[in-house]
Amino acid sequence: MAISLELSELTSRAVRSNVGQRVIKGLESEEKKKDGGFLGKFFGGLVSLGGFLINAIGGFFQFSWTTFWSWLVAAKQFIWNFNWNATDEQLEASIKAQWTALAGQLGGTLGNAFGYLACGILPGAVIAVFNEPLGAVVLAKVGEEFLEEFLENLGSLLNSALRLGTQILFTETYKNVRKLIKSNSALVGKLFGKKVEKAVKAWGSKDSKPWSFASATEDFLDKTFGEEGAMREFAEEFLEEADEACTEAGYVVANAVDTYLSTQMIAKQSVPPLGHTRYVEITPNRQNPDEKIVLGGSEELLKPVIIQTLAHYEQFADRDVGIIYGTPAAEMPERRYRPEIVLKFYQKQNKDPLKGAITEKLSMQISFRLMNKSKSDFADDLYLQTLANIIYRKFATPPFKVNKGKQTYSYCDFEKGYQFKLDVTTQAEAKRVVEQVLDIQSHKVDNDLLRIGSKPISGVKTIPEKITIRGKIKELPIKGREGVVTFQYAYLNLGVNLPPIILVDLTGKKRDVIYKGN
Repeated sequence: MAISLELSELTSRAVRSNVGQRVIKGLESEEKKKDGGFLGKFFGGLVSLGGFLINAIGGFFQFSWTTFWSWLVAAKQFIWNFNWNATDEQLEASIKAQWTALAGQLGGTLGNAFGYLACGILPGAVIAVFNEPLGAVVLAKVGEEFLEEFLENLGSLLNSALRLGTQILFTETYKNVRKLIKSNSALVGKLFGKKVEKAVKAWGSKDSKPWSFASATEDFLDKTFGEEGAMREFAEEFLEEADEACTEAGYVVANAVDTYLSTQMIAKQSVPPLGHTRYVEITPNRQNPDEKIVLGGSEELLKPVIIQTLAHYEQFADRDVGIIYGTPAAEMPERRYRPEIVLKFYQKQNKDPLKGAITEKLSMQISFRLMNKSKSDFADDLYLQTLANIIYRKFATPPFKVNKGKQTYSYCDFEKGYQFKLDVTTQAEAKRVVEQVLDIQSHKVDNDLLRIGSKPISGVKTIPEKITIRGKIKELPIKGREGVVTFQYAYLNLGVNLPPIILVDLTGKKRDVIYKGN
């Protein structure tokens, strides 16, 4: 009897097919296949580290006043100790020695980096394969130390290279200039004499005595104060401390400038609380692209305004919202920039001791606009003479008086340039004042425009309130006090930055008056 078994029908095979392919964790996973495994992670980390180092190295080449001052200090120190009588061979030997020192510094920098990579970064990466948390801790510690050491060594290396480049440039320039002068020693002798020619020929020879600013200063101190003594010690310490203090002060100034500039740059780059100022152009109806709405403001404030504008457009666009009564805004005449006539009234103080002195002198000002005139109409005095003559007849012969009171009356006729607010005793007094002012331009009073502006002021005080300001007692003005004010002078305003033109003056204190009367 033969028995045949179907492997697919076995229970174990059915369970395995439902579980899927088993994978040993740590040896193979879909994420590691996707990332390239250990080598992919390792080289990816190296690429990231390389990008960071490139950015850090780029920071060394950014200009700063502190770095510039360091370069100046190093250049000054080199020139101060430079042997101006050195031969070409000695100068080349000095440069060669500097190259040797730089090569040694470069080797030290690269050796330090290699040691950290081989004995710190690489073991940390290997540990991370088997224990990721431990590997992350090791890499963080080693990486921090490595970056600190490497960047410090790299900064010193770049500074040494910059100083060496400056010394090579100065030395080669000095050698070429000296060769040029020595090749023309005969010409120098003709111009300055034989002694100078002899000195030029001996310049830089093997038997020349070394000379530098440092050695010359020492010789000067020895000859002036001697090699020992209080004055020598004083002069030497004075020069050394002055040089060190100047260097330190320069670093302080340069660092302050760098700090200020960086602070200003950060302030410009920072985003305001409400966002930057933006301008938005909205086309509310796509079928009408020529219709646009432009909005401007801070970003956060613009967002609700845009929504509100679109909603307002959808609600009222192309709809009849009713009839506009009165004068449409577009047809209202512009008054702000029209010439302005100002009439000034003051109360005459009674200084009779029997009647009592007035505590505060009352005043009043009435102004209106010349709607049919502009600034160009006053090129000569022809119209000014006419206008001043009318004001003089209406308000100066005799002086026009107004009874000030507690009640406010208003008269507004914008098309003709009038907008009065008069605090007088009665409505008849208000109408009399308005008629007199309108008569300057031969206008008639419209009784429908004369209205009561506010309720009477109740409980008017007769004794002014006193307050103390900076140790002195001051009296506050009394509102609504009654009295008689008299016309004093009138002037014309043509603009904010233009001086007023005095038309009429009864005080005798104004200058350059247009009409002085008979």
